[in-house]
Amino acid sequence: MLGRKSSVSAFFFFYFAFVGLFSPYLSLWLNFRGFTPAEIGVLMSPMQWSRIVGPGFWGALADYGKNFISIKGIITVATLLALICSSLLFYEFDFFVLLIILVLLTFFLSGLTPLSEVIALKVSRDTDCNYGDLRVWGSVGFLVAVLLYGALIDAFGTSKIPMFVFISLSFIFLSSTFMDRESNTIEKSEPIGIRRLFNFKVNLFLIASFFLIMSHAVLYTFFSLWLKKFGYSNMEIGLVWSIGVIAEIIFFVNQKKILSRFRNITYVWFSCFIFAVVRFLIIFFSDGLLILLIFAQLLHAITFGLHHVTSIMLVTNLFPDTAKAIGQSSYTVASYGIGGSLGGVFSGLIWEKFFPESIYLFASLVAFLGAVFAWLLIRKYKVECD
Repeated sequence: MLGRKSSVSAFFFFYFAFVGLFSPYLSLWLNFRGFTPAEIGVLMSPMQWSRIVGPGFWGALADYGKNFISIKGIITVATLLALICSSLLFYEFDFFVLLIILVLLTFFLSGLTPLSEVIALKVSRDTDCNYGDLRVWGSVGFLVAVLLYGALIDAFGTSKIPMFVFISLSFIFLSSTFMDRESNTIEKSEPIGIRRLFNFKVNLFLIASFFLIMSHAVLYTFFSLWLKKFGYSNMEIGLVWSIGVIAEIIFFVNQKKILSRFRNITYVWFSCFIFAVVRFLIIFFSDGLLILLIFAQLLHAITFGLHHVTSIMLVTNLFPDTAKAIGQSSYTVASYGIGGSLGGVFSGLIWEKFFPESIYLFASLVAFLGAVFAWLLIRKYKVECD
């Protein structure tokens, strides 16, 4: 029997191991199936669409249904439903049927991260351990999966990806059965006026976040397919992805030490946008050259890791104590939900209309637009996040 900390760590490991398979390699399978770049962009976007409505639905179910089902129970049932949906990927359905399957699959998975974090935060408080010590296993899981599945796909072929998806979801399902079942409460937000809550500076923050994650969705959707164009093997693609994950892990482990060096976190947050512009321009001009791709991937620690941490700090500052949950969900919906969805769809259309590298020019431009709104926020308002 796993302990409380070990069970949460194991769940994070297997969930993000699934993400380490699904995000980098699903586009390769869709390309293998013969779908166009525009169609691939649409088919890859449900994982982001689901973040618009999914977390709210699963959160409400956990809150209002707590008398008949635990958070652990919701996670287990949702994972089982996703597992059933994944079995349909073994059949060669057309575009629209496959889109419905992926929408359902990702909807069932959309509540796993916020609900598991409720359990993780309670376990960390009850056992006096650092939340980051639990969450880091998610990054380790992604790293292991992106390398392992790259090698397996090289060995057994792209056609086996649906089988790997099914196996990966099976591990999530099994690990969910060992999770802590004591926590079953989600902090409620008290009513507050919409105009007061979503003021001008909050809107600037959400718009800036929308553009930055939109730029990253280009990478998440087409980076593997683009690397394939230069002759990289699946294992090599996994290695390139892993560089960004390793950089992310190093940052998360040392984030307190790094952030303690800065007095004003808002300027650190703004710098992430500038680094994102640079990162995507490097990829645009790289012509697939490995040394440049390595440098671009190392910047993932800043453009994703540092941005995510400082954004959570800003949410904490910009939203009142009675609306922290609304602030967090608004940030998730605006950035990862809407921004992530549109980034994948538009990049597919741009790839098909112009040339593959043009998607990174688009990503750089979008990140720059985010930087403009970020600059307006930090210049016009003093936001203390020390």
